[in-house]
Amino acid sequence: MSRTNWSFYPISGPRAYEEVVDQITFAIRSGAYKPGDRLPLVEELALTMQVSKPTIGEAIKVLSRAGVLVAQRGASGGLTIVSDQIPETLVMRRASGWREAALKELVEARRPIEMQIVKLAAERATEEDFKALAYSVEQLKSLGTVQGMRRMYYENLFHYDLGRAARSELLAFYQHQILEQLTLLISDFFARTIDVGVTVDMHMRTLEALKRKDIMALERITDEHLMMLENSDFVRDHAPERLPRRAMG
Repeated sequence: MSRTNWSFYPISGPRAYEEVVDQITFAIRSGAYKPGDRLPLVEELALTMQVSKPTIGEAIKVLSRAGVLVAQRGASGGLTIVSDQIPETLVMRRASGWREAALKELVEARRPIEMQIVKLAAERATEEDFKALAYSVEQLKSLGTVQGMRRMYYENLFHYDLGRAARSELLAFYQHQILEQLTLLISDFFARTIDVGVTVDMHMRTLEALKRKDIMALERITDEHLMMLENSDFVRDHAPERLPRRAMG
């Protein structure tokens, strides 16, 4: 299922190429770009993000080495996505302090963001958004008992679809930052304690409530979903230390 009208945005900061990587991985994680899709040309990316072409080139090298995209020269070339599985080495890479948040901080920050996203999505979601959300649910359902990163990908994709349906780029970006770190920290928790069927049921109920524009139901379902992690021993017993910094590969 292809997505369109994705927007990249201007970048500022001392390590601009890392922010380029972050924007591209965000677009892939959200489902805007899938394997086989082509990114805009280097010149277009540089113009949109307001960085130099060498900066874009450095980000492309990082993503190419990680097996996320391939860059080909010539009239038929370009930047082609080859994998939607983002390696962990790309997740924890930027130097800004808040991106090294502890699990409890991430869980606390997630609640107000997710709650606001579903409220806005109830007001702004379109039929295309409903189709995208239904696709995420069907893909998750098709996995059956399969665990691991593929399951996390489709669970997160549903939330990314909600973020897009809310039509708030800033909220969606904050959601992305939190989901990236949670993916590293809670994959074992979901694999061991949460049945896929439970998640599928919650996502289906969320989708139906969105179609009805039932904000109260959405708040109840989202609260139920968030509390599974918030009230777990996994969070209560987790060490408060922040995630270690990782060098860019």
